[in-house]
Amino acid sequence: MDYSETFFEMLKVLQRTYRKFPKFMIEIMAENYGIPIKEIKPLLNKFRKKGILLIMKDEGYTFTLNKNV
Repeated sequence: MDYSETFFEMLKVLQRTYRKFPKFMIEIMAENYGIPIKEIKPLLNKFRKKGILLIMKDEGYTFTLNKNV
């Protein structure tokens, strides 16, 4: 099953609520959205490669959505 659409909707909620968010928040939200924990890493990689999800290494490895998407 492809969770990409659900994952993207979840990321948009996190972005609106927190602007920047750590991986553990993604994991907690994924559980609430019914996304299996084993799907999180592949989805993170997919969205990072597409340039949708950006990692802020200088800020303790937090994530944010690309504003151009």
